[in-house]
Amino acid sequence: MPRPRLLSALLATAFVASALVQAASCALETEGSKPTQTTKPCESAANCDDGSSCTVDTCSDEKICVYTPVADGPNPAQTVGDCQRIDCAAGQEVTVTDDADIPDDNEPCTNDACQGGTPSNTHTPDGGVCQRGNESGTCQDGVCQISCDAQNPCDDGNACTDDFCNFATSTCIFTNLDGQPTPGATQNPGDCKQKLCVNGKDTDVTDDTDVPVDVNTCTDDVCTNGVPSNPPTTSGTPCTPEDTDVCDGASNCVQCTEAVHCIGIIAEDECTKAACMNHTCVKSYMGTDTLASPALQTAGNCKKIVCDGNGGTTEFPDDTDKPNDNNACTTDSCSGSNPTSMPVAQGTACGMNQVCNSTGSCVGCNTAADCQGTDDFCKKRTCTNNVCGFDYTESNTPLPNGQTEDDCKRLVCDGAGNTVTVADSSDPKVDGNECTQDTCNGTTPSNPNQPAGTMCNQSGGDVCNTAGQCKKSNGKSCAAGGDCASTFCIDAVCCSTNCNGTCRACNLAGSLGTCSPVPKGQEDAPSCTGASSCDGSNNGNSACKKDDGQGCGGANECVSNFCVDGRCCVSACNTTCQACNVTGSEGSCVNIPAGQPDVSASMTCDNGSVCNGSGVCKKSNGTTCGAASDCLSNFCVDGKCCENACTGTCKSCGIAGSEGMCVNIASGQEDNNASMTCTGTKSCDGSGGCKTDNGASCSMGTDCLSTFCVDSVCCNNACTGTCQACNVSGNAGTCSNIPPGNEDTFPMNACVGVNQSCDGMGECKGKLGASCVDGAADCLSGFCADGVCCENACGATCMQCNASGSCVAVPQFSEDNSPMNACVGTKSCDGTTAGNGACKLDNMQPCNGDGECASGNCHSSGECRP
Repeated sequence: MPRPRLLSALLATAFVASALVQAASCALETEGSKPTQTTKPCESAANCDDGSSCTVDTCSDEKICVYTPVADGPNPAQTVGDCQRIDCAAGQEVTVTDDADIPDDNEPCTNDACQGGTPSNTHTPDGGVCQRGNESGTCQDGVCQISCDAQNPCDDGNACTDDFCNFATSTCIFTNLDGQPTPGATQNPGDCKQKLCVNGKDTDVTDDTDVPVDVNTCTDDVCTNGVPSNPPTTSGTPCTPEDTDVCDGASNCVQCTEAVHCIGIIAEDECTKAACMNHTCVKSYMGTDTLASPALQTAGNCKKIVCDGNGGTTEFPDDTDKPNDNNACTTDSCSGSNPTSMPVAQGTACGMNQVCNSTGSCVGCNTAADCQGTDDFCKKRTCTNNVCGFDYTESNTPLPNGQTEDDCKRLVCDGAGNTVTVADSSDPKVDGNECTQDTCNGTTPSNPNQPAGTMCNQSGGDVCNTAGQCKKSNGKSCAAGGDCASTFCIDAVCCSTNCNGTCRACNLAGSLGTCSPVPKGQEDAPSCTGASSCDGSNNGNSACKKDDGQGCGGANECVSNFCVDGRCCVSACNTTCQACNVTGSEGSCVNIPAGQPDVSASMTCDNGSVCNGSGVCKKSNGTTCGAASDCLSNFCVDGKCCENACTGTCKSCGIAGSEGMCVNIASGQEDNNASMTCTGTKSCDGSGGCKTDNGASCSMGTDCLSTFCVDSVCCNNACTGTCQACNVSGNAGTCSNIPPGNEDTFPMNACVGVNQSCDGMGECKGKLGASCVDGAADCLSGFCADGVCCENACGATCMQCNASGSCVAVPQFSEDNSPMNACVGTKSCDGTTAGNGACKLDNMQPCNGDGECASGNCHSSGECRP
């Protein structure tokens, strides 16, 4: 049998273990096996596991993972018996065919072999002699069959097989144990191995969790593909979590390996630092180039405090430690170790807009040029007693330069040194336009428009408009609205209004420049021409109206003042089935053609009625009727005016959605027409035919509306499922499950005979005593015991199900070897009905009373007897 995949990664052969030792020792170096150093950080080798058995994973002193390929050759982790070998090549895994890696199934009656990398276990010829331990037998179907009974139990001497005697066949069953610890085997702690049963054989399997513990906190306890080792812990690792000591990388626990480990052990300051020497924390003194603590320094005293090389301090001159008297008018410096402050040059800037004097003081000014600002016509700077000031020009004095003409303004001094702007009405802006005024509005030039109608003589105009432009007055010829003071150029003259209404004009004789109505009967091009003309009204509502026959929406649109059926008409045309919009006679009142409705609001011929062409209203097809004379078609069928007599079978003129049309009655509906009966057990088929309903008798599928004739009745489907029928009582015509206990005699789904019947759920099940291969699911009773369908679970001790399906007692002195009710070995059944004590002691076994013995006789010698 194939070995579970869970174990495939664990198993290794003896030569694989040897390869692991070589790889772990790092003593061998083959071509292409140089270590690969990565940038992956680590604390120990456990952080570097790349999942490949073709590399040795380590953590360097620099805390970087290093992967060293093992020697080229067989991979340390092999799968035994798969006819393949995984080799390592430059640290990579390569799979090759290995026909020497045969698949041993621990069965003497098979030939275990590899062919081209494919494993096989072919059976040896039946009848051959075979051996399992001390037990001999014969081969049968690839299994060594060994006889057994209660006095000759099965034992092949292999701890990795489960030995069992099948008393029903009197043959041994040896089940290979796979994946569990070998019974009775002694495990060796820390050897990176575990003894497991693998396909029935005791095997040493790699177990990298069985690490070798050496009780040294500065070594790692590891297994590498089954090889134990205790490599040193990385240098600098704490010996224990609560300890300040660290490992030195050579398996020793020391005080330090670098200075950082001595922090807190050695007291430090600027002149004394902690150091690590020979794994011991010591003091290291700083030299004279190291400044002492800032707290010991005095700013601005031209001196510095430095370390003296012995852990103490000393003082030296420092010309960079200058004094600061906070006076911008002095220069601070050091003379040796003495601070000094000398005046800077007079006039040097200082403070806020100030300068230095010759004695080192910060003052407002030495001369007027030192003062902020500039001199101009309205002010000049002064310096009096080192204080800046101004001399101002008299108020309202005009500036000699910088004045702007025509801006209504004048620039003057304000007496405080500032230039200000004042109003000057004598300086307006002149624009040269006769239709505007030239004025000043305070300091703002203004040119407001002259009143509209003011006479002018510019640009061909004679009157000013509201926009301050000289334009033409009403009645003057023009080319565009921009020529006119009114802005309206209508009919080539300036007009008083826009005058854009239909049948209105501005160039009529006697009223030039005034918008007036066009006389009645005349056209107004381009909007009132052809079949339209003006009505000549002079009430402000003059309009263009339509001639007879033109489309209209109301009488006020028509010259005749009659709008009928959407057309201007010669008369009111209010007679039934007459209209003014008949094609070819638009505008004339004539009879409406046959078949068309009269939709006039005043003439009722609606609700499905139409005209007959002679001025009479009749009903159209599909409309409810009582007699043929009601209908335009002269046919009243099924209560509806119809297109024809509609006398065929399963035909109707009253079908919803098709009223008035003679169509087929829908499938499943009856035809209850007195002359064409299709009712009762029959219905229409939707194609004009009458068919039999489901559940009624039939001889073939064409008789049925459903097209299925099953079990001599019309059925809702083909009903071909196992244990289904269409003639089940109370459900005829519907495909239903055959009731439990009945047979299915349909040829395709035969469920008949002494051992089969339907279960009422559409399944064919075995009767009592029938064999059951898949368990209770095969049985009508729902119980499968001892390979037959049984009347109950029959699971009690010393009970069995006989060939009739009855649960009966196991014969006296026979064993019950079912797994749940084992009564084997020194015990057997007493032949009574199941219950406590049905499994009793065999003859010659020690006993304390008759009730303990299968024979019912506990001899005075203290053992069961016949």
